[in-house]
Amino acid sequence: EHDLRLTIFWTVHLVMLGLFGVLMGYVLSVWLKARVPGLPATASRWQKLGTVTGFALRLIFSRRIWTLLRALVVDGMVHQRLYRVNVRRWAVHISVFGSWLALGIVSTLTGVVVEILPLLGMSPEAAASLPLIGQLFHADVWWVALLNEVLGLVVLGGMLLVIYRRYIQKDPQLRTLPADSVVIAILTLIAFSGFPAETFRLLADYTTPAGVFAPDPSMLPPDKFPLVLYPVWGPQWGFVGYLSAWVLGALRWSPAVWEVFRNISFWLHFVIVTALLYYLPFSRFFHVIMSPVIVAYNTMLEQEVHSDQKRTGGETRQPAT
Repeated sequence: EHDLRLTIFWTVHLVMLGLFGVLMGYVLSVWLKARVPGLPATASRWQKLGTVTGFALRLIFSRRIWTLLRALVVDGMVHQRLYRVNVRRWAVHISVFGSWLALGIVSTLTGVVVEILPLLGMSPEAAASLPLIGQLFHADVWWVALLNEVLGLVVLGGMLLVIYRRYIQKDPQLRTLPADSVVIAILTLIAFSGFPAETFRLLADYTTPAGVFAPDPSMLPPDKFPLVLYPVWGPQWGFVGYLSAWVLGALRWSPAVWEVFRNISFWLHFVIVTALLYYLPFSRFFHVIMSPVIVAYNTMLEQEVHSDQKRTGGETRQPAT
């Protein structure tokens, strides 16, 4: 049943990603209605796409890429300038954007270890034995459980700060449209729904036929939790989900009952994430994805102008657009 659920998940997930690619193609076609420097206003969208793609490739394979990457980290992601202006706003940005980014990286690496490597012929034991990333094979490795729990709590705390600033404190510099409220609600639901999903997974995996919640790594089959991971097993480090599972375990329901709840919470979490995936490109919150790249590019141009001024003794060169 576990394999069937994951098979259905990845099948649906890949189909949805394909449809999302089509959706992003439509969004790109709308963007390409705008003027592109160096091309006449009558240029076709394909000409504009070719010009933009060529510019991006030349940038990626030039020395400028290192300046761009540094600016992407310092100004686009860490947001050093915002920190200098307002520490509280910076903290909200980092708790939301930074934690989502970290969770996304961890989830991607986990998908590679759990799904991709076995497809390439690597056994679960071999995949789990890889240095460091191999321990991502299961969420109940102690540091993986702790990392997911802390990042999840930081994301949830960040979303609560966003809600406070927009709807309680009503920061005058923030204009909240109905579409923004939808995105905020979806993001908050994603952050919150991860904890019930974790709780019911623990209950489904570690409840005995007698209805006792008694976690032990031997309750998982070796292909799901390889023997090499036994020394680092520690679901209790995911303290919120583990404590919730321990409390609910007092109901002494059978593993089959908890499996039903696990499936419900699993698919509910998936549906909410998919809703965000499809809605985000049409909302103002899409700048959360695009702004780091834009900020990094503008910072790179500013640094290049500053370097030119140093070399020429103060003369100004206008950066290319």
